[in-house]
Amino acid sequence: MILFINFFTTLLVSVNIIDVFGNNVFTRPLEPVDNRFNRYVSEKAYEDYQILSMKLSNKKQLDRALALESTLNVSIDFWSVDKNADHYTVKGFIKKKDLKTIETFLKKNRMEYVVSEHNLDELIRHENEKSSNYQFNQVTGFDYSRYHNYFEIVDEMKSLVKSFSTIASIINLGKTYENRDMLAVKIAVKQSPNRKTFFFMCGLHAREWVTTATCIYMIKEMLNGYKKDANIAAMLNKMDWVILPVANVDGYVYSWKDASTRLWRKTRKPTNYQCTGADPNRNFDFQWGRVGTSNDPCSDIYPGSKPWSEKCVFNIAQYLRNNRNTLSGFIDIHAYSQLWMTPWGYTTELPKDYKEQMRVASAAAKALYNKHGTVFKVGPSSVIIYPTSGASDDWAYGALGLKYSYGLELRDKGQYGFILPASQIIPTAEETLESFKVMASEIVL
Repeated sequence: MILFINFFTTLLVSVNIIDVFGNNVFTRPLEPVDNRFNRYVSEKAYEDYQILSMKLSNKKQLDRALALESTLNVSIDFWSVDKNADHYTVKGFIKKKDLKTIETFLKKNRMEYVVSEHNLDELIRHENEKSSNYQFNQVTGFDYSRYHNYFEIVDEMKSLVKSFSTIASIINLGKTYENRDMLAVKIAVKQSPNRKTFFFMCGLHAREWVTTATCIYMIKEMLNGYKKDANIAAMLNKMDWVILPVANVDGYVYSWKDASTRLWRKTRKPTNYQCTGADPNRNFDFQWGRVGTSNDPCSDIYPGSKPWSEKCVFNIAQYLRNNRNTLSGFIDIHAYSQLWMTPWGYTTELPKDYKEQMRVASAAAKALYNKHGTVFKVGPSSVIIYPTSGASDDWAYGALGLKYSYGLELRDKGQYGFILPASQIIPTAEETLESFKVMASEIVL
């Protein structure tokens, strides 16, 4: 997951939006962000890109491959890294103009690779056609089997909180760089000053839409299930929960702008160069700017000019620091690769709480598997994927001391990747919720 070049296209649109607190449909002019755009943009937004798949025989080759961007001064967006018994499998997105340079390097270093075409434009077009036809139905309500833009998600959050006002509330973590609200839902079924709170978030990387869809689904199920599902009741009775469905609001809004921005990953704060944004999951102040980052502001793993340079990251950290004495755990949900990751990311050295972290994570992954048969690999992120620094889960564990600090990578294994079909939203969210139920029961307060 390294560099992805975006194309700057500006479209101004307006859409019909339902006011969930009233009965009328009204038209709200939007920023250049909504999903009703596929008719206006090129159907070949990614025709200048190809898929690069590599089979690497050892860690040394992996390190060289992941450094290709800076070594060769080319554009590569590494989507996934899988560690197998005797090799690593790496998949990335490259520009056709860089192919010859990359191939020369790979051949010289005896790295196995295959370059193939993709159908991303077709997948995105199909995704957008479905979203474009979406209209809020006052009878059936918010459709959890579809992807939704930021405004629809916020409206649904407010609607849920209004319906369950005795146990749910909206928390505003602050304003983003582009002056949008970072809204979370707090679920507290008991009122006590010493109650523990578990915090989890989705959408820190903008293009990982299934995570945001999963978070909003889990909020709905946790609220609806409190008096119906004994396991949900148990997890809510045990501790409070704070859920942030869209952690990188500006980036998420931008990813809905048009087809060419669908794979946007970073924040939207301009740098001093021609490129925009930083990787929010490299911007936390723990081992910042070391392994798994790039000094190139155009890179998708650019950690920012300094720790906390990204407003969304600062707001998240400030909320967690202010509540550190009551926090019981932290999870940052990403996609894709099907991983339940424990600390550390910055080193392969095992932390002191490794056994306990693995015990709980393994139980959760088993529960996830039992729901739909989806297999998750469990272990330190530096071991089961690759080393990174300045990541949220490392910071939550290393700086705040949260023993139960994890990073998740949801479906799939790469068939669709970031363009996961909407038909997989519900099963993805269902299995994730099952894993959280078991995790909550296993956590020792």
